[in-house]
Amino acid sequence: MAITKLGDAQEDYDAWKAVRRGYLSSSEMFSWIDHTPDWWGDGPDEVLEGKVEGYEKSFDRETETTIAHGQYDEQNIQEKFGYAVGCNVRSDNGFYVNDKFPGIGASIDGWGCPVEGPCEIHSELFQDRGMAHDLRAIIDGTDAEFLTEIKKSLSVKWRSEVPEYYITQVKTQLSVLEVPYAIIVAETVHRGATQKWRTFWDMKAYVIERDWAWDDVLLREGEKFLDRLGKGC
Repeated sequence: MAITKLGDAQEDYDAWKAVRRGYLSSSEMFSWIDHTPDWWGDGPDEVLEGKVEGYEKSFDRETETTIAHGQYDEQNIQEKFGYAVGCNVRSDNGFYVNDKFPGIGASIDGWGCPVEGPCEIHSELFQDRGMAHDLRAIIDGTDAEFLTEIKKSLSVKWRSEVPEYYITQVKTQLSVLEVPYAIIVAETVHRGATQKWRTFWDMKAYVIERDWAWDDVLLREGEKFLDRLGKGC
């Protein structure tokens, strides 16, 4: 099956945004499958309405400002992650489609791959120093290119897990790009066990492997999406 890059948000944002209207994107998948909590807001009807009417989801001022900081810092976080674990990284804000999954697309943040020869690990960027070493071992052990998904978040929920909506996003990326795994990287905050009144910077990174069963979900949901998009409802 052919994998095609249809646009790049850094090179031409308007063209990238326009091409996404014809596809159910990886970042919209959580809303589309309608397993969203009450606070999430969007469901499949809202996703489709945005495609038909051509508008983007709006946010309150606080959220909009937070998103803007995350977008601006994305490349820096990616480079910081590569420096921390000692691997090569490169940004890629492309929108990709795969002939295998009609109606489905994936926007990504970048790629990583092992470094040939010895390379220093800078674990001080992680509050959990062992995380940097564990990630490096995985990267060196697979010897394969992987996706990177970058987040900037003030949520302490990142201390123990990846929020479920991001797992759905990354699983879709992996299927569309046919890549064995991704590392989702979050520049986030940490609250110490003793100095509970203080907030510290932290980096969290988790490996998400390709879920082959997810291919069937994309085939099913892509067909539903194209059928509803064609009907305009």
